[in-house]
Amino acid sequence: AVSQSQINHEQLLRLFNQGQSYLINQKWRLAEELFAQIEAHNSHYEQDGLLASTLRQKAKLAQKAEAAWQSGDLEAALAAFQQADDVEHAQELYELITIQEREAKAESLTAVANYQAAAWIYDHLLADFPDHENEIYWQIKKESCWAADLLPYFNLGLEALEQNEWRAAYDAFTQVVISDPYFRHDGRSATSFAEEARKGVVLWADQQLRNGEVQRALAAYQEIGHIARIENVDEFLRLRQQEETAAQALEAKEDWYAAATKYKYLSSLYYDEYGRSQWESAAKRCAENGRLINLYEQGVTAFNNKQWSKAEKLFGQIITIRPNFQQGEHFARKCYRVARWQKFLSYLTTQSGSPPPTIQTGKLS
Repeated sequence: AVSQSQINHEQLLRLFNQGQSYLINQKWRLAEELFAQIEAHNSHYEQDGLLASTLRQKAKLAQKAEAAWQSGDLEAALAAFQQADDVEHAQELYELITIQEREAKAESLTAVANYQAAAWIYDHLLADFPDHENEIYWQIKKESCWAADLLPYFNLGLEALEQNEWRAAYDAFTQVVISDPYFRHDGRSATSFAEEARKGVVLWADQQLRNGEVQRALAAYQEIGHIARIENVDEFLRLRQQEETAAQALEAKEDWYAAATKYKYLSSLYYDEYGRSQWESAAKRCAENGRLINLYEQGVTAFNNKQWSKAEKLFGQIITIRPNFQQGEHFARKCYRVARWQKFLSYLTTQSGSPPPTIQTGKLS
């Protein structure tokens, strides 16, 4: 015969196992009823370290959570599952709440035409919840948001391309590509159009450089990040500055012919008319100074050797070029008049056979 205590123990164990089965199969009400029966017989009954009272409370909270879920109160349902220590259902609800909040936020952003922010939300949904049943929906929404946000820039780029406004086109397509490198509309790629516009900017900037608009060309190269062109222009500008400094130093030292050569080379480094004429004028000025000094030195030599005809001719060339030319204290015009007078006196002497009157001319230096 089986004692009453043994029957009760077997019955309680059977009820406990059945209650656990109901919990596993989410039959919360039935599980609560069974564990309540066990508690009525033994309020401290436990099996494998699990109290029947704890499991009854868990079943009760699960019912509460399920009811809140069905009524749409997801926050209350989440709280109940967390109290019931039901990690699986709590995680499922947390993800569901997160998704609903993000979708609502994306819709509100779309309503105020903030398409880029909405697209980012859909992008995060796709990344955080891969293989979700809404994956295709989120992808479609994301692409439509990008299209709504980027299409105006894309169309602006197309209009600028048609007008050969390369910089404006590049700027517009860059706005698109930065946000979405794979953006396409009507089968046309924003990336390929951006590259076409970039080539146009390079050609335009090259032409500006040939026209002497160095700073405009440099600004365009910088806009498109053309490192090689930027470095070339920077080196070119450094070379011009270097040659300008060298030419001015030579002129300051009155090394006229060397300065003229430098200025002539410097003028070849300018593509615009003003730049070329500026340094060509400097080259001409220095070359003229060099020639005048050379004529003056030859004239002084002839003057001191009493070669009056030659001195007259040389000083005459000087005052023809620059009437007020002066070297030190000596004016070329005065030297010319003295040489001419001495030449005349020499002629008279030759004709009369008598020595000319003595005139103190001194030496030139």
